[in-house]
Amino acid sequence: MGILTGKQNQLTMEVDILDKTSRFLESLQGIFSLRRTKVTLYTATVLWLAFATQIIMNRVFFNNFQIAEAFVKTNTEDLECSLEIIAEHNNDFLSEEDKKNIIGYIADSIGLKIDKDITINKDNGRIEYLYQKDARLATTSLKIVSLEQENESAIKMKHYIVVRLNIKESIRSIEKYRKLLEETLKELGIKQKQVTLQYEGSVPGIMPIEDKKDMARLLVKELQGEIAFDYQQSDSYTIYAYTGLIDEYVEAAGCKINIQIAMTYDEQLDKTRIYFATPIINQGW
Repeated sequence: MGILTGKQNQLTMEVDILDKTSRFLESLQGIFSLRRTKVTLYTATVLWLAFATQIIMNRVFFNNFQIAEAFVKTNTEDLECSLEIIAEHNNDFLSEEDKKNIIGYIADSIGLKIDKDITINKDNGRIEYLYQKDARLATTSLKIVSLEQENESAIKMKHYIVVRLNIKESIRSIEKYRKLLEETLKELGIKQKQVTLQYEGSVPGIMPIEDKKDMARLLVKELQGEIAFDYQQSDSYTIYAYTGLIDEYVEAAGCKINIQIAMTYDEQLDKTRIYFATPIINQGW
């Protein structure tokens, strides 16, 4: 659906704001008389500082803001959340020991004890090293997937780190694990990664379309976002939106997207399932 894109980090943004402020004030000094400059510079400084503070505070707010809080406000039942991180390793060659060490290093970073052998699967140019731990309220999957890629001179291997974490009930903890995993990948020298956060819940019975729209608008508003487009098909309703508070986004139909909300009726359970993901839902619903 698009290419994952990053934006400037917070430090670069703040330096750029301060630099623009300085140049702006210098230009004003050369235009206005001394008397008028004192008043004008004061006004301009207040306006620029207000602008800079708003941007910086938004970033600080979001850094400490857990997306889970927005979902909790919907008062849905059967809450669970999932985190998926896919990253390409920089090395062309990774030995069996290298791959097991990487899995062990990631497991240690989130307090996961490897208490059984890592599974190795080989199939038609694909090699997968997998460790999975299932608990009552959480499932963790750590993978190294190696794929053959042919070029003009030889066959090369591309190695991908795939981390999936699913948590039930205590969904607020997912942000803690996200930060730990991102820091760990940084320590491993990983520069490019795709991160998906997804929250799920349900409400009893069939949810009226107006209630679905109200809930979707609430979630988008909580993230200070704007709706890009939405559509309805039978008992399913989907909305795509964009917020500047989330760095990652994909492009679809000429729009930036980093929020997807979907609601669909489960006839067997007689419940309406609600999915809320950034940047987009990464599984069937």
